Amino acid sequence: MMKNRSGNDTFSGYYGKNRTGGGGEMRFTASAPPGRHKRRRATKRFAVFAVMVAILAVGLLLFTRGCAQSEKTVHTGAARVCAQARPPAEAAENPPVEDGRFLVLVNWEHPSDGSRPDTLVPMDEVFENEVSFEGGSIDSMAGAAAREMFRAAQAEGAGPYKITTAYRSIEYQEQLWEQRLREDPDYGREPYSDPVRVLPGNTSEHTTGLALDILSPRHDEADDSFGETPEGLWLAENAWKYGFILRYPEGKEALTGVIYEPWHFRYVGKQAAKEIYQSGQCLEEYAGGNS
Repeated sequence: MMKNRSGNDTFSGYYGKNRTGGGGEMRFTASAPPGRHKRRRATKRFAVFAVMVAILAVGLLLFTRGCAQSEKTVHTGAARVCAQARPPAEAAENPPVEDGRFLVLVNWEHPSDGSRPDTLVPMDEVFENEVSFEGGSIDSMAGAAAREMFRAAQAEGAGPYKITTAYRSIEYQEQLWEQRLREDPDYGREPYSDPVRVLPGNTSEHTTGLALDILSPRHDEADDSFGETPEGLWLAENAWKYGFILRYPEGKEALTGVIYEPWHFRYVGKQAAKEIYQSGQCLEEYAGGNS
């Protein structure tokens, strides 16, 4: 009920039939017009819909943030890998699995396929003044690890070092092999009893880009005595910390078919290098044999 301008009470409503009265008697009711009910119902439905959309949006945002916190992005060369984050203690007990290609076995019994690796980078894009070299290419991961190793050697007063070779094409390696055969037709006939220094093109791990021949400006002759120099001794004792192993150790010639080469180091990854170094094995033993 409302007051009119003259101060009298009036009804605000609409006419409707009295369901209990007869004869079509008319009376005032206090209910709102039908159109207003419809608008109120539409408004309520829209409000419920908006609340549901808001709840879904908040849930999606929380889920996305949770995924982002539980995962971390790891870049390896050109590859991008999503790795589940682990607490430091668990990570220490279970070190991450390294790329299996670092453990590829290339030898007399396991020839390479001869293809040029797509992970090669020019050495002048990897090294600065840590080591001297004359051109050439190297696997990108092996190069980064070698750079770290040579910088550590510098910091400890070891070196300087020089890389005499890293990646070799199978064609170039085959030329070196054929030259040896011209000098000695029986060369390499019985490698496990009469080990060699030069391997056929498809049996040399230089074709992987993971192997390095390392000498020093003070001793640039690839012979046994390099292992007794301060540079050779530092590499033998420390290379494993950076993922490298002495590939052809003394006393393993019957397994490798290659002479002792204290200048030849091979990248296998830090975890494998540590295990090989501590066990005293050669790669043939660690990777599962030479047969």
